[in-house]
Amino acid sequence: MSRVRIRQLEAFQAVLKAGSATRAAELLRISQPSVSKLLADLEADIGLRLFERIRKRLIPTPEGRRLGQEVEGLFLKLSRIEHVGNEMRAKGIGELRIATLPALGIGLMPQVLAKFRRKHPRITAVLSVAPSQRVVEMVAAGEADIGFAYPVPGTPSTLIRHSLAMFPAVAALSRGHRLARRSVLRPEDFGGDPVVSLGPEDRSRDNMGVIFGKTTAPPQIAIETQFAAVACELVASGVGIALIDAVTANFYRGRVIIRPVNPTFNFDFGAIMLAGQPQSSIVHDFLHAVAAALHALDTEPPAPRNHRARS
Repeated sequence: MSRVRIRQLEAFQAVLKAGSATRAAELLRISQPSVSKLLADLEADIGLRLFERIRKRLIPTPEGRRLGQEVEGLFLKLSRIEHVGNEMRAKGIGELRIATLPALGIGLMPQVLAKFRRKHPRITAVLSVAPSQRVVEMVAAGEADIGFAYPVPGTPSTLIRHSLAMFPAVAALSRGHRLARRSVLRPEDFGGDPVVSLGPEDRSRDNMGVIFGKTTAPPQIAIETQFAAVACELVASGVGIALIDAVTANFYRGRVIIRPVNPTFNFDFGAIMLAGQPQSSIVHDFLHAVAAALHALDTEPPAPRNHRARS
């Protein structure tokens, strides 16, 4: 059986009230043949005869009267849903489901949400932190209203991605590390130092091979983790060096030493939403808040206090 459409039920209800397709067409402001076609399609879809023609009037059958009661209740519920939606928009009430990659979920997103809640105090925000691939899956499945992720190969065509900002990879060092007094780090500087690597989902793992491919002493992977924040904690504990995004590094200034890397690569932070569907003003407000926060970040690594020229 085909799916019954609201327009069919509107035509059915109008014929019930008016007693003819012609009068129903006037109520709906459509043509009489259109009403007849909608009614015929509805009868075919549900497999029931809904009206009998008696003396130029359309009289509902018992099945038609029973269906009319259900349709009346349905339209009352739809009207109530519309009313509740309008009320929620007017009062700023609702739920915003956010899925984000860890690089934003650990440091930036809590700050953005704190400001956003002050502007929209009656919105309940549900924040999920997951790898980019999972973020894409959540938005595609309707489990999140908006997602923030790196580019993911094979992203469904049902989604649209807006690139928000590009940030370079930087090196995170423990305080007192032998390289902390260098202003810029190059592949040969790392020597055989242990490296805290981000997992395969993160672009830094792929690009480490590009950066260190020509060095005589490739980095020694000491620990692998999915979260740049965890990598920073490990670096602060003296485990090794980490190549992370400048956004996460920005929130660990003071805990670890941050230095630019040459050559480097960029992390592309983007927003993901369902394509071809209107987004609520709440989603748009939150998207703009995140974009503004990203562009306001000062991710320039500080110069070493006692800069020493490279030999």
